[in-house]
Amino acid sequence: MTGSFKYNLLLLIVILFPVFVAAQLPNDNIIYQTNIKTVQLYKEGFELAYPVITLNSSEHLKLSFDDLDSGNKRYKFTILHCESDWTTSAELSPFDYIEGYREENIDDYAYSYNTTVIYTHYFVTFPTAGMRPKISGNYILLVYLEDTSNMAFTRRFMVVESTPVGIQGRITQSSRMEMRNTGQQIDFIVDLNGFRVSNMRQDIKVVVQQNERWDNTLWNIRPRFIRGETLDYTYDENNVFNGGNEFRVFDIKSLLYQSEHISRILYDTATQVYLVEERPRSYKNYILEKDLNGRYFIRNDENAMNSDIEADYAWVHFFLPIPAMIGNGKLYILGALTNWQLDNAATMTYSFDRKGYELNLLLKQGLYNYIIVFVETGKLTGDESLIEGSHWETENEYTVYVYYRESGGLYDRLVALQNINSVQH
Repeated sequence: MTGSFKYNLLLLIVILFPVFVAAQLPNDNIIYQTNIKTVQLYKEGFELAYPVITLNSSEHLKLSFDDLDSGNKRYKFTILHCESDWTTSAELSPFDYIEGYREENIDDYAYSYNTTVIYTHYFVTFPTAGMRPKISGNYILLVYLEDTSNMAFTRRFMVVESTPVGIQGRITQSSRMEMRNTGQQIDFIVDLNGFRVSNMRQDIKVVVQQNERWDNTLWNIRPRFIRGETLDYTYDENNVFNGGNEFRVFDIKSLLYQSEHISRILYDTATQVYLVEERPRSYKNYILEKDLNGRYFIRNDENAMNSDIEADYAWVHFFLPIPAMIGNGKLYILGALTNWQLDNAATMTYSFDRKGYELNLLLKQGLYNYIIVFVETGKLTGDESLIEGSHWETENEYTVYVYYRESGGLYDRLVALQNINSVQH
């Protein structure tokens, strides 16, 4: 083995190392370090926007997060391409989907100002001048210190192609009799509009997501009919979701006064915010209320010039009174505030002394949405109907993703997506 070949091989290993390690991690929105808080990734310009950009466009994603450790650190990031089901694209190397450097530094940061909880706020926009995605599809953004053996967190985002493929749809009352009053059915068509596909049943994959939840997503939906260039997914009883209920909301944009859903605020080394005790809503009639469909935004309304670094943190106390512990499962707080994850950090624990479920979360000032879901032991999908109730009239936002993989192709291309609201405006 020549010296030149050894050097080139070593260089290749160094370049690809972050991705090799990353491939062993779950391709999901996960925070690995307890000092990392308020991770946000959205299309630049609107912090409630989905993390989706168009391939080869001028659109950017904005990433920001807080580190509760003092000082500053040298965070880096890379990206990993995934298939339509979020498994790693095993047939691709980073050279196939990354144009430019294989990793970038996060150089922009600012220290918190006039807050009781000290933190450093980091931010970056992507694509950068030195790194951009070459191809469309699903991606994982990985943020780490030094290398991916010291992972901080991961975030999902999508890159969509600009194609003639069109999606039209609507949300209707479920046609399944047992879910007539509780379910929402998504009826839609995909029109290729001249986009050439050899085998429409085999080469096209469709995924449907409710709000930004991944636990109840419908994967690889098959069309009922194909007519010419149109794939028809209407009147399919399998394309049904629980309607759920409007998300619960609390407002901590100010920690100086109690908003509608705040019971009391106590001031200690860290501010303690006690929410009004929750009540099950499964027995209540549906009421239309404005919400953020599970999202949140950061804001300090107390004369702050820059909420990114002037918004404080507070311990928010959730409590759901229930006379006895629920068997064969767990309750979770679900929403962007818990990264849409059904994990230990989102699990409510039962207090036999207080006769109810409780959870405390350290959250940055802002406006928050959430629901309480039940996950049966051995299952991975949250059921909102037990605590929140489920109504076909509920306002929800659905996203239809259309992926294409030609015969012999190495990855799933994202060729179209469409947001459809259950309440037509």
